Amino acid sequence: MPTTAEDIFGTATPDVVEVTPAGAAKPVRLRYPTFREWHEITIEHRKAGADKRDPSADLIARTIAICIADGQGRRKLTDAEASALLEASPRQVMDLYTKCWETVLRNDDDAAKGEAKN
Repeated sequence: MPTTAEDIFGTATPDVVEVTPAGAAKPVRLRYPTFREWHEITIEHRKAGADKRDPSADLIARTIAICIADGQGRRKLTDAEASALLEASPRQVMDLYTKCWETVLRNDDDAAKGEAKN
C-alpha cells in the first residue's frame, strides 16, 4: 500500500481564509493549495521574474484560481474557468492576487516563524 500525505500529516479540515477584495460586494474564500499546485505556479512566477517580465494576465488569473475555494474549502475554479477573471475589475483582481500571496501562497521565513510559534 503506497504512503499518502494523509499517512504522513494526518487528516485535517482544509484551512480557508476569507478576504474581501477592494470594491467587492462580498468576501471570497481562499484555500491553501496542494504542494504540487503551489510549486507549479511559483515556478512559473519565478521564470517570469528571471526573464525580467511581469506575470501575464493568464498567470495571474490561474494563480488566483488555485486559491479560490468553495464552501467546503475545495478549489472552486479550474484553470479554464480562471479566464472569467480576465474580464473583472483590475482593482479587484490585483487586490485578490496580492491577498493570495500574502496569505495562502505565502511561504517565507516570517510565515514559517509564525507557524513554529503555534
